[in-house]
Amino acid sequence: MGKDEKEDSGFGFKDKAKAEETLKLLEQHDPNYRRLTVRGLLGRAKRVLSLTKAEDKIKNIKEAMAVFENWLAELDAGKEKKPDKKKEEKKAEKKEDKDSSSDVEMEDKEEKKLPADKVPGLGFKDKEAAEGTLKALEGRDPDYQQLAVKGLLGSAKRVLTCTRDETKLANIKEAMSILEKFLDDFDTNHLSKQNNAYLSLGIVRTAEKSAGDTVTEQQRAFIAAYSSVNGEYKRLRTVEDEGGKTWDIVRNAALKDLKEKHANAKLFNDKDEPTAEHLELLLWAYSPEAAKVKKVVPETKEAKDRKRKSSGGDESPSKKKKE
Repeated sequence: MGKDEKEDSGFGFKDKAKAEETLKLLEQHDPNYRRLTVRGLLGRAKRVLSLTKAEDKIKNIKEAMAVFENWLAELDAGKEKKPDKKKEEKKAEKKEDKDSSSDVEMEDKEEKKLPADKVPGLGFKDKEAAEGTLKALEGRDPDYQQLAVKGLLGSAKRVLTCTRDETKLANIKEAMSILEKFLDDFDTNHLSKQNNAYLSLGIVRTAEKSAGDTVTEQQRAFIAAYSSVNGEYKRLRTVEDEGGKTWDIVRNAALKDLKEKHANAKLFNDKDEPTAEHLELLLWAYSPEAAKVKKVVPETKEAKDRKRKSSGGDESPSKKKKE
């Protein structure tokens, strides 16, 4: 099972979030490679399921598989139709006014209101671009840092195959050496272990209620930011606090201090409720015992659910808190 769960390529299926990041990373590859990779991951996921007994892990893998299966279904559907572009454009123009208030278009408009989930300014054209990339990634989620750098290296290798300019080739190779060293150091220092996986927005809201007046202004601001992106944690990479830092960086800095402070703290009381120390971590959407938290801490849902299109077909959190 160990080999099937290795994700050295940056691709994976351990949960829905990993599957979605995999599809994002695959956007840089050609369609045939994407299709083959996704099918390969589905095959590996099925093998892992046959050997796994943990219910949480089985649930997470199945959610990841649903993301991939829906993606393949949409891809196949688009391939079967093969519409004539010119005819489709004419039809779209005629129907534009009629469909302007359709559900699909309304969902698209809502999606566009959300901030981006990719850090801007990443590149590999030369040494300066590579160094700027690493600077832009500092303090962010280690898993994202690794994925982003691997994605850039993959793009750089493809650019090298179709570039003839010697100066450009030399510049890209120099940038690649910097990015490759980053990955070597990343593995040597086991930075992936420092990744602070996010808990759902519903659990954070429950923790906020339980913590009452002990919630700090910064924690409330984080929860507001997390709510503003509908619990899609990747979008916090481009949402800034009042000081100009993005919330993923602010969160990691806060958690670094709290994890050291509460390294030996008791996380649950005799009633399996989070302790005050544990609540401090939960307010930042994190727990060292995430699996247990998901079992014993109920989610506080918003008053009105709004369905939104997603690769996994799930419902996204809606905009109003349950009172």
